Amino acid sequence: MTDTKDLRARMAALAGGAVLVLLGVLFLLNNFYHFLDIRRTWPLFMLIPVIPLAIQWIEKGRAAAGAVIPITILTFYCGHFLWLAHSSWAAAGTSWPNYLIGPGLGFLFLFLIERRAGLLVPAFVLLGLGTAFYSGIYGSSLPLGGFLVLAGVILVIGSRKS
Repeated sequence: MTDTKDLRARMAALAGGAVLVLLGVLFLLNNFYHFLDIRRTWPLFMLIPVIPLAIQWIEKGRAAAGAVIPITILTFYCGHFLWLAHSSWAAAGTSWPNYLIGPGLGFLFLFLIERRAGLLVPAFVLLGLGTAFYSGIYGSSLPLGGFLVLAGVILVIGSRKS
């Protein structure tokens, strides 16, 4: 058991160190190429709390699986805000359902790790509402139809494993 904990601690230190090295390389390269403009890259700061949460999850395993929800939400919102910042916030008025989809993905990923059926309820409610609103915004049933198919597949696969 201690070997597993030692291995997880070494993996967490390796992951944390790799992230820091990568960030350092980005900042060093910015001196030559000037691609890090704070007006466009500020969402990356949302990933700062993700690092200790991910390290904790790696170290403690399933005991810290609850960290998956904030990791997923912050990572999803970081990508969303990076996209908005690089597109001059043109889609900010029509991309608000992403604020429902982020937590829905968090619950879904936690379900995939813990296999507790109760996690599917908030996941499906939030993801279903987000895709339904996207269907309404864009006048297309494609997002909602795609969600319903994926939700059905998850339920069918989940019922086979029980």
